[in-house]
Amino acid sequence: MMINPWHPLQKIGFRFSFIFILSFIIVNNNEAFPLFNYISKPLVQFTQHVTPWFAENVLNYSYDHSIVINGSSDTSYAWITLLILFLWAVAGTIIWTVTDRKQKDYNTAYYWLTTFVRYYIAFMLINYGTIKLIHAQMLPPGLNRLMQPLGEFSPMGLAWTYFGYSKGYNIFIGMVEILSGFLLFRKTVVLGALITMVVSINIMTANYFFDVPVKIISTALFLLSVFLLLPHIKPLFDFLVLGKSAHIDVLRKPEFVKPWKNKMLTTVKVAAISIFVLSQFSGVLNRQKLIKHYLRKSPLYGIYQVESGDNRRTAIPGDWSFIVFEYEGDATVRDVYYRKKKITPAIDAKQRKISLNNYTLDYLILENGDILLTKAFGDRTEKVRLVKQQPEHFELRRRGFNWIQEYPYNR
Repeated sequence: MMINPWHPLQKIGFRFSFIFILSFIIVNNNEAFPLFNYISKPLVQFTQHVTPWFAENVLNYSYDHSIVINGSSDTSYAWITLLILFLWAVAGTIIWTVTDRKQKDYNTAYYWLTTFVRYYIAFMLINYGTIKLIHAQMLPPGLNRLMQPLGEFSPMGLAWTYFGYSKGYNIFIGMVEILSGFLLFRKTVVLGALITMVVSINIMTANYFFDVPVKIISTALFLLSVFLLLPHIKPLFDFLVLGKSAHIDVLRKPEFVKPWKNKMLTTVKVAAISIFVLSQFSGVLNRQKLIKHYLRKSPLYGIYQVESGDNRRTAIPGDWSFIVFEYEGDATVRDVYYRKKKITPAIDAKQRKISLNNYTLDYLILENGDILLTKAFGDRTEKVRLVKQQPEHFELRRRGFNWIQEYPYNR
């Protein structure tokens, strides 16, 4: 807690931070606070009207208004909203400074602001960490990824594949992100903020340098972590850089005169954390259900090479080289030039029929896993064999962990 009275620049900085940070968190809750969307909904709806108007009439900038926030949090809408929040905070700071010149300090308001920030960072990172523990954020590379040449990867796809490859790495990073829970307690705020600062730097740099569209949120996590550490810069510098002994003050909680109010405050804290924990369990279960629903394996799951033979075949184009059946409802074809094409086969597992290339073929799964496709025409019967490949033979899956390596195994 800062010492009274505050310097005028400290008061101005706090006023701006108070308006900007609260506005940013309300608009960009990002599933941090459970049930908070119901509270923030009016302001979010208001920004969804103001932002496109501001973009067109003030910035003379046009974009697709239907794109708000989706898998990308770096949309035109998000950046323009960020600018509006900044200008709103500047204007609010000026008005607040002019109308509140006699205020000597904002110790109580500072405590509640930092509390809001602490919970926001902790809840968001714990949420991400929990998902990583079950290896459900960056999924392990599937069959299509294994067949994809490096040159086809986007920077984000490359990063996602790298992070998703190792379950152990995901668990480790998830545990570190969950350590942000230290922010939930006043006595461990500095430790928690140091952890979240390092974690958010890692997230932020990955987002920046691999073009992952979560740059605004990850940068905010880093800056908010730094914000929590600002009052402790000197003792941290003395201890970590100069090697001197240092004392870190514990953030003092404002005490109410009436005991029942203090008890109620404790009850609210316990309730908030309990609701968050329950939402995490519910979120994990729902995420696993969604993965099972949307990522259901195809009945013909596997990588198959189209056996070369009669190039005059009709049902299966002669230039098809590989077919990858990974998830229900879609498949990927690689031609002889290894160009990729998405197809949507209809597979009837009971009738053993598959619709491909506008033809319906019978299929038979052989004992070795190969698939024999058959299509009867008026004057002939066309047969095509799909030779099943073994994903376990791919270097990425075949090479496991090794304690001892006489030479680097870099392929």
